[in-house]
Parts: sequence; structure tokens; C-alpha cells
Amino acid sequence: MCAGATPPSSSGSACCCCLGCRCGNTSPAARKAASPKTNKAAARSGMDSNLSLQSMRIFLAVLDHRSVGLAARSLHMSQSGLSTALAKLRKELGDALFLTTAAGMLPTSRAMELAAPMRDAVNCIEHKILRRSVFDPSTEAREFLIALTDVGETLYMSRLLNAVSSIAPNVRFRSVSMPPLEMQRALSEGRVDFALGYFPDLLAREFVRRKIAQHTFSCICSSANTRIIDGFNLKKYCEARHVVIEAPSRTQGLLERYIKQRGIERRIVLTTPHVMGLAEIISNTDMLASIPNDLAQSLSGFKNLIRLDLPFRAPVFDSHLYWSKIVHDDPGVRWLRTTLFKTFAISK
Repeated sequence: MCAGATPPSSSGSACCCCLGCRCGNTSPAARKAASPKTNKAAARSGMDSNLSLQSMRIFLAVLDHRSVGLAARSLHMSQSGLSTALAKLRKELGDALFLTTAAGMLPTSRAMELAAPMRDAVNCIEHKILRRSVFDPSTEAREFLIALTDVGETLYMSRLLNAVSSIAPNVRFRSVSMPPLEMQRALSEGRVDFALGYFPDLLAREFVRRKIAQHTFSCICSSANTRIIDGFNLKKYCEARHVVIEAPSRTQGLLERYIKQRGIERRIVLTTPHVMGLAEIISNTDMLASIPNDLAQSLSGFKNLIRLDLPFRAPVFDSHLYWSKIVHDDPGVRWLRTTLFKTFAISK
């Protein structure tokens, strides 16, 4: 009897060996697989067959171990289960694939032809399709694109950079600013990884968002502007000369609408799209600027600037972290998202 074959039963039935067994007890199933008529029919049906990953694993296990028993153990299968699967594979491919000899299960010429492409297919499926990719922040050199306004960049970027500098030394960031509709398309298509800040237009179901913080407004002026500072009230606020930021940030528009709805009139002397020059302008003039409170606090003390509470109840707005559902499971995006959650103490 050949190696790897099941011994004959006491009733004298034939063994379940594959083709070529020296014992001569070739099973009916093996004789059927060997017949030219069966092989031709199997070849025709094989054109429409769909090989499963498990079938290919079984083929390679028998090829590598030259034994049904050892192949079954390597795949944690029963020997009978593997034999059944192998018989089905023979039928699908129209070839005996393996012949049982004293030296073990030897591959046919067809099996030898299939060995390399079968192994490539299994490796491709297991390592490139089924295996989830990972992101190692200590070694990755990926660039992430984050949509930010200049106000948002001032408020959030330094915290983000400090949070990742030691754990992801090769990770880079690109801050991008674009019109609302363009940003919405870029985020939905995954061309931008995140949007960070106040973006009330990003309400589509394709986006996920998490609240970062709630903000309000205050104003800044030069500490030398004692005429405004002393007894600062709504009358002085309206009489003062103002700088208004007209940037892509939607927060300023929120404040301007709020002021207009309440009939508050100001002396606007300068309207500018630039935040970076604001500190220099305010510190060297007698003007005021009404800006998000966190930005006012960060500028307070710089070039003798001070922060003043607005003399009326200021509106509030929420900043969020946004990302598209199409990149939700991207390993890099998932890592950065978790890092941002920790940095800004966002609830998952």
C-alpha cells in the first residue's frame, strides 16, 4: 500500500489511494478521474470553475509535503476532508494532479505547470488582498493633507506638530486652503485627508466629524490705547476704529452676521484677508479687531497687545475634525485620527 493512503477495511474494500498505487486497489473515484472521458468533461467544465483560495492552499500543501496526511495536518484539516477537496480540484482542473507512489504523492506535469502561478496567486491574495495593511508611524514617511483656514492653522497646527514629532519623525503635513465647494470635493474623494476647524458646509453623510472645541469671540487692541481700554463698553466699541478680517475662514462671517442682526454699527477702517499682519497693525494703531477668543489669547502679550471681552454677548461656534468615509479605514488616516483625538481630547 502507498504512503499516505488509507488502509483497506476489513471487508476487503479497495483503498482510497490515488492513481498509480502499487497495491492495485485503485478506487472507483481514482479510476474515474483517470478516464479520458472524465478528463475531457472536467476540462470543459473547468473553464467555468472558480478556484477557491482553500483549494489552492490544498494543492500547494500536497505539492510541498508529498503526502495527503501531512498536508491535512499542515492545514488543520481532516485527511478525509482534504481528500474530498482534492478530488473536487482534480475534477475542476481535469487532471489527476498527483500520483501516489512509493516515494509519495508525485505531481503530474500539469501540476508542475500550475505550481508557480498557484503559489503566486495564493501569496497575492493572502498578502495583498486579505492582509490589512499597517501604518508604522516610527518609519513611515507619508504626507497628510489637512484643510485649514489661517485661523485654524494658528490655533491647531502647533499642537498637532508637537504631538507627532517624537512618535512619527518622518511624517509630513501640508496645510491647504481652498473654496468650500472645492474642499468638499477634495475631502470626499480622499485627496484631502482631514478638514480641521469651523466648516459648516461639510454636512453631507459621506463625511464623519468629531467636535474639537467650542469657541467664542473677543477683541484685541494695543495696551497703549487707554482711551478705549478704560471703561470699555458698547459705545466705545462702536466709536473705535476697526480692522475686519475677511478671510476664507467662515468664523468671521458668523460674527459679522451676528453684529449686523443686532444693529451694532462700527467704524471699519481696514478690511483685510490676512491674519498674519494683524498683530503688527493693531499694536501700532488705535484700532480694534474682533477675532476668535483663542486667537486673541494667543496674540495677547505679543507686541503689547491685550485681549478685551466684547461688550455684548458674543456668538459661539464649534470646531470639528472632518474626514471622508472612503478613507475611514485607511491605516494612516486611522492612526492620525487617533492621534488627533488624543491631542484635542476628542471623544471617539
